[in-house]
Amino acid sequence: MKISELVQELVNSAERGASIARAIRAESELLDLLVQEKKGEQKNPRFVQDFKTLADVLVQEMMKYELSKRFPGIGENIYGEESNKFTNILGETVTVQIFPDHRQTAELLCKVLDGNEKAAKLLTSELYRDIVIDPGPELQMLGDLQVDVNDIGVWIDPIDSTAQYIDGLDGAVSDSVMVQNGLQCVVVLVGVYLKSSGLPIMGVANRPFTRLENSQWQGESMWGVSFNQTRVFSIQTHEKEAGKVAKETNNDVKKLSVLMSQSELQIIQELFGRYMGIRHAAGAGYKLLGVIQGHCDAYVLSKGSTFKWDTCGPHAILLALGGGIISFKFLEDAFSKIADSSMKYQLKYNAPDNESLTGGAKWSNSQGLVAYRSLAELKQVIDIYQTTPTN
Repeated sequence: MKISELVQELVNSAERGASIARAIRAESELLDLLVQEKKGEQKNPRFVQDFKTLADVLVQEMMKYELSKRFPGIGENIYGEESNKFTNILGETVTVQIFPDHRQTAELLCKVLDGNEKAAKLLTSELYRDIVIDPGPELQMLGDLQVDVNDIGVWIDPIDSTAQYIDGLDGAVSDSVMVQNGLQCVVVLVGVYLKSSGLPIMGVANRPFTRLENSQWQGESMWGVSFNQTRVFSIQTHEKEAGKVAKETNNDVKKLSVLMSQSELQIIQELFGRYMGIRHAAGAGYKLLGVIQGHCDAYVLSKGSTFKWDTCGPHAILLALGGGIISFKFLEDAFSKIADSSMKYQLKYNAPDNESLTGGAKWSNSQGLVAYRSLAELKQVIDIYQTTPTN
């Protein structure tokens, strides 16, 4: 399989997913129909309320359908956050899937939507819309690079930051050129990894709600490939001054800008806050994009509240940039040890971290994470962590 062809298809599918997300948000009563509360093991324990939407399921199943159609045999190795079971207000459970015949898909969606034909047709038209996105001139840098289709797996997060998506608020940009919450935090994520090594090799991230233009939301897309000795990324490197909190000095120590969740343990925030500018934002995917785009130096999370589908795509992009994602626990290791064999320390995606976990937690990044854009920035994070008196 040509990697350039897979990148093109992933970019197209992610944009189609973004288009679906925007279409649903544009119809408030449609959004009300679609919201379903997650139950039991599917519920993320970090949130008091967590939601599954039909938008999630549609984007996920659409990607599976399109990728399987383009690359036969890949479908059985595509995994996502969402179950494709959906229960309508009558209590009927329907398995959502995409059919070659759009009329068959529309009929199925009509069942899910309790007979709402107008809504079903609207969603179906978005699912089958012909979308081709220019991935940019960087795609040519991949040349004829090939990967064995039997050795790849795909993780999909159809709509990361679902709670922000449902709330539908327009987040206010802070001094770090990021928002703390709002629709801008929503991201469609897809990542490809090698089953043999577990390492991510390709990632696409699409923000459907990047900015408002003439009362219409516009998005942005980025991708990266890190395979063997090839490193290609589609995004422009942002100047430090444009995307990051200004570097401050405290006793000649440079002050990094680090992203954390507001729910991060207070002791961790205080520990890192001695030397770093702490910034908060919603959504694991959005925080990872903040590091990718140079808005912050790192993303630190001590808890296992992210999942393989959250990190696989952005992780591949970070590797393409010379960065990566390691478990939080490795901050206790010597930097030289990590630098000498950094691939060994990266998060892996072909097996659970902890086989004893069940349900959605089985695929969590159970030991936390540290995402970084370069080894130099990782070194500073490790140095500060290891020299902090309370550590």
